[in-house]
Amino acid sequence: MSKAIIKAFEERLRQINEEGFTAEHDDAYTQGQLASAAECYARTVFWSHVAPGVTPPIPLYWPFDEAWWKPSTDPQRNIIKSIALLVADYDRIERAKTVDEQPREKTVWSNNDEEFNHEDLHELISDKDLEAGDTVYVGEAIKHQPSAFAVRSALGVIEGMQDNAHDFADEWSAGFADCSQPQIDLLQGLIDAWADATLTLEFYGITGVQQYIVTAEDVEASQ
Repeated sequence: MSKAIIKAFEERLRQINEEGFTAEHDDAYTQGQLASAAECYARTVFWSHVAPGVTPPIPLYWPFDEAWWKPSTDPQRNIIKSIALLVADYDRIERAKTVDEQPREKTVWSNNDEEFNHEDLHELISDKDLEAGDTVYVGEAIKHQPSAFAVRSALGVIEGMQDNAHDFADEWSAGFADCSQPQIDLLQGLIDAWADATLTLEFYGITGVQQYIVTAEDVEASQ
């Protein structure tokens, strides 16, 4: 993986934490402004060859207030900003796509308080030959993002690297991979992003379980 990806993700976190460019902020730019801004920064790489060391002027198609045009004389820095802005727009589009998707919670039923694999009471009654007066259980199924199971994974990676370094160099490796909290957060963010982009969950948890007594009306409606 190119270091540019890491640097761009680091820049994206800076934009969020220091500039206040949160998801809610970015969601307002629905006309491609973020991608347009990314293009502006990417084009300064050409400027760095035409006029090295000179700050690029504001492009005519810069989509934001002039005060937010902050190019660097370092072309690599401008590339990083460009990638970070594209990431922001990608994430904005992804959030917009999921608005109308099926909710992550749904009602599920069980006849034994263990296997909640029926979404309909009448289907459960029919499948299990239940009768009036039988007790069943109802709860809410919650499906998480894969990254929910990556808690503290970054610390595990860092500690593993430290162990490997110690095996290689013994006490001479002391201090290797001692990371600051922002560096740990950066690695955790990369792991979370990989998990959500790569892994698929076919399981869910159950919350708010309650008992329900099957009625004669329920049985009749199930036939």
